[in-house]
Amino acid sequence: MDYDNLIFLDIPKAAGSTLHPVLERHYSKRSYRTISLPEQLEAFKQLPLAERRRTRLLKGHMPFGMHAYLEGRSRYVTLLRHPADRVVSHYYYVKRRPGHYLHHHIAAGMSLAEFASAGLSGEMDNGQVRLLSGHDQDIPCGQCTRDLLDTAKSNIEQHFAVAGLTERFDESLVLMAIELGWNWTPYYLNRNVTKDKPVARQIDPVALQAIEQANPLDFELYEWASRRFQTQLAR
Repeated sequence: MDYDNLIFLDIPKAAGSTLHPVLERHYSKRSYRTISLPEQLEAFKQLPLAERRRTRLLKGHMPFGMHAYLEGRSRYVTLLRHPADRVVSHYYYVKRRPGHYLHHHIAAGMSLAEFASAGLSGEMDNGQVRLLSGHDQDIPCGQCTRDLLDTAKSNIEQHFAVAGLTERFDESLVLMAIELGWNWTPYYLNRNVTKDKPVARQIDPVALQAIEQANPLDFELYEWASRRFQTQLAR
């Protein structure tokens, strides 16, 4: 292996829950950490070097850049998802979880189109470009720039063993096995799947337009990443 550490940048609602247990099977429990909340990310950064040194797999919802807090050479993997499908999945995920911080908006009757365009969270505002460029909620909605898109592409080119696609999960997993030197065929169970939701081709045109207007950089990144993925797969 030409790396010491693996970082899984888990983009929300992009099949990360299914990939987590696959990655865990390659590491002892004491050598991996999972980040779910921003405060956990900050707490990890503050750990003594001796504790961070034991981490060989760091995974979860976090922006690019955590390799700076690990010792040795790190490689990343991630899964991107079609932006429309990701926003739709997020909407229905929030809808069926009363404890979610955005649930009250949907419970009050907010439509998918309104949810996508209201600027409630950076998760629905070029959320994939944000994370892959090293940002999250620190940039106000509507203020992501093409510089962030360029940075996201550069980070993928330089640091990611595989930037896979949710829609091509099996092939993404096989690429990871090849690129990361796994010596067995991976298997998995689908986890945390949002049910009873439309896919991009079934979305109401008004809602689709709202999603596209709020996520133009994510749409461009996904198209670029899809072409890159196909090239890597063919090779």
